[in-house]
Amino acid sequence: MGTTNLFVELVVIGAGVMIWLLLLVFTIVGRPPLAISEAMLLASAIPLLAITYVAGIIWDRIVDVLFEKLWVDRWRPRFFATKTDYYNARRAILTKSERLSELIEYGRSRMRICRAWTLNALLITVSGVAFLFSDHRNEPEFALKVWAVILIGTAFSVGAWFAWASLVKTEYRKIKDQSQYLNMPQENLGEPK
Repeated sequence: MGTTNLFVELVVIGAGVMIWLLLLVFTIVGRPPLAISEAMLLASAIPLLAITYVAGIIWDRIVDVLFEKLWVDRWRPRFFATKTDYYNARRAILTKSERLSELIEYGRSRMRICRAWTLNALLITVSGVAFLFSDHRNEPEFALKVWAVILIGTAFSVGAWFAWASLVKTEYRKIKDQSQYLNMPQENLGEPK
């Protein structure tokens, strides 16, 4: 995967972190006045992008450890006897087939984004509800807004988790099948009979 793709992936992950962090800050200290000039917006774009990128790196590592403990360690044995077997199969693909390697890396990028957004959506939901309670409690249709945030955020979180889980299981199956194919003796790779 190219550096640009990885950068974009981490910015997408970090953007979710920035949303729920800003909602929490606004909940605690109040909403700032929205008088932001174009010059101020332009001047803050690069530092904000850098912070978003770093937040993406940190959050990716946190959710990686969490998801590994909660789900991945239980699913991997269905496809590979040991973690070493998985890494050896993956290494075989990465070293023997550039095209299959690209497909694996593309799938892994989608997995990381879905994994991170599973928790991002959940935390955006929680911080969004907290923000509504702190700043919008007296507005008409307050309860409707709270329920809308809860339902949409929960649906997004569940959808992201489902997509992540599906991608993980598909990756294991593909890595197992593809590595077995790549490790077959060349004489066995002929046309099926």
